[in-house]
Amino acid sequence: MHNHTLKMVLHKRDKAMMHILDTDACIFWLKGDRNIASKIEKHGVKNIFVTIITACELYFGAHNSQKTNSNLQVLDDLFNVIGIIQTTPEVARIFGKVKMHLRTHGKIINDADLLIVSITMANNGKLVTNNTPHIERISNLRLENWLL
Repeated sequence: MHNHTLKMVLHKRDKAMMHILDTDACIFWLKGDRNIASKIEKHGVKNIFVTIITACELYFGAHNSQKTNSNLQVLDDLFNVIGIIQTTPEVARIFGKVKMHLRTHGKIINDADLLIVSITMANNGKLVTNNTPHIERISNLRLENWLL
């Protein structure tokens, strides 16, 4: 992530809805996407989170990259600024219910995405993703695409 992007969002600390960035939204932000950076600045970095699933996927990406050490440092810096939401028994209940509903309707999504969705729903947050066609089949999920 560009240092100036982190500095720009740090000053805004108002209370608002919890916005949970999925992996693709984080990757676009880390690559300097201005739309995502401006939304983060608008909502305040205090209100921006990722799930433990997204953190795992990002760390895998860093280890799988040609710039492992610098990418790991970027992630360490990022996670000192935004919160990581863990899973809970409530997440497990939501996961089971939503997966069964999707399966019944023939609309399965992968478990990692479903865990991100379930963590978002358990925390009454809004999921920020570029995978809206893939994810919007889940009812009662607040969803936004900040890349548009």
